[in-house]
Amino acid sequence: MKTITFLILVCFILVSCNNKTPNNILMNEITTDPVTKPPVREVIPDTLVKVSKPFTLNGDECYWEHKLINDEEIIIKLFDYKTHKLLLKHHDVYPPPNYNKNNYFDEINKESLEDVNFDGYTDILKSYSGNMAMNDRVYVYLFDHKEGIYISADDLEANRIELIDKKNRKLITHNEYRYETDSIIHHFDKAGKIKFTDEFSHCRILEDTTWIDYKTYRKIVNSETIEEKTQSDTIRWE
Repeated sequence: MKTITFLILVCFILVSCNNKTPNNILMNEITTDPVTKPPVREVIPDTLVKVSKPFTLNGDECYWEHKLINDEEIIIKLFDYKTHKLLLKHHDVYPPPNYNKNNYFDEINKESLEDVNFDGYTDILKSYSGNMAMNDRVYVYLFDHKEGIYISADDLEANRIELIDKKNRKLITHNEYRYETDSIIHHFDKAGKIKFTDEFSHCRILEDTTWIDYKTYRKIVNSETIEEKTQSDTIRWE
């Protein structure tokens, strides 16, 4: 009787050992996900790249590389043709309407290349049109001949450029706001530095039933207002 009991115990132990995996996990403890999920695919934006032919700019051979992404934003780069050194990078959310034209870069150079600070070197303007005048923008990049690159000139940015007066070294820009406009005249010296700025602003403010027009003139030197004059006119509505 004892022998039979011992044999039954041995058989039970052997069966228990066979039901385990090499990692000592019972087979009925292993679960699998019945739903197989597909791998997540990386979304690559639709990008259209255009590269210009080399052209001479400030004595060096350069070329444009423009990338239009999803027809919504554009990344603009200017390179040195020989060294491939990056000379300018500009990013904007306003795609150009003429991007697919064959003469696209010819139009870009015709509209963009100007000496706006009158130092004898060609600078770069990037203009974009919004859904209204106050959303228009002209970005200005001045050529730094010592570094050989283009530097963003934030103080010259505006909704539009009204006049580039080479004879008198004046750059006139214009901005529009909801109830205000301004016209700014930047006066440059021979080295391309701003000597002083004339700022003319026109602002209209509504107080109860009365519109008040303010016309202000400021003369700015080294970012400081050294002269200011204001004239106001009142219009009453019956």
